[in-house]
Amino acid sequence: MSWSVVARKDFEDALRSRMLWGIIGLFAVLMAVSALVPDLLDVADPVAGYGIAADLAETLVPVTALVAAYLAIAGERESGSIKILLGAPHSRLDVTIGKLVGRAGVVVVGIVAGFLVAGVVTLVVYGELAPSEFVSVTLLTAALGVAFVGIAVGISAATATRSRAMALAIGLFFVFALLWDLVPLGITYLRTGSLPTPGATVPAWQMLIQHLNPSVAFGQLVDAALGGGPPGGAGGPGGGTGGGGGAAALTGQVSGPVPFYLEDWFMFVILGAWTVVPVALGYLRFRDADL
Repeated sequence: MSWSVVARKDFEDALRSRMLWGIIGLFAVLMAVSALVPDLLDVADPVAGYGIAADLAETLVPVTALVAAYLAIAGERESGSIKILLGAPHSRLDVTIGKLVGRAGVVVVGIVAGFLVAGVVTLVVYGELAPSEFVSVTLLTAALGVAFVGIAVGISAATATRSRAMALAIGLFFVFALLWDLVPLGITYLRTGSLPTPGATVPAWQMLIQHLNPSVAFGQLVDAALGGGPPGGAGGPGGGTGGGGGAAALTGQVSGPVPFYLEDWFMFVILGAWTVVPVALGYLRFRDADL
């Protein structure tokens, strides 16, 4: 269990970061504000607030996770402290797994704290919590955070310097947050010679490419958890499905029946893959690196 020693120390070290706590504090404030928005719009529904919180989380959680984890290994390699860590003795696999678990723990704690603040505000404002929806959105947001920690740790394991790790983390954030939405448009144009028109259907495989974005997979799961389409519900920054109960919303959007790889349960597979695959690839590079 050498990795657990690395994870515990890394968790404690990460908690001392002022910048990280600043981001977590901002996350908590914005989650609380999101709980107030439906009341300001005269929509007395706490579930609508959770939908708005999920929209914010699609942008804030990737930023928080990437900042928390992109230097997990690369920072120690550049400073030279990785040699001390590996001489403890810990294997490079122990270090990789320990960093993943430690940084994921920090991000999950921050997300849960943010939603607890939002939950208190919800109780005060609406007099009810809608506990099932509240717990579901909190856990799904934590899963999104862990997925982006996996991406960041994979980047960190594969790079030897802070600057390279930072460049890759920033680049991937913009890919997921902005550029990924252009992919379906480009595919449609290449396939049909024109841009998509309202109400047009697309092949299921094309919809899968869109949902391979972890934020989009998260959006579909939130839609399913909230019963589909509350005001301001998930489906904003990350391009979630919005407007109707997870996979059910895709009926009429894809050609033919909705296949298994667009069902809600498969979105968990996508999030799990983003947690594990980047770490595995980063470890393979880290394992063979000359330190």
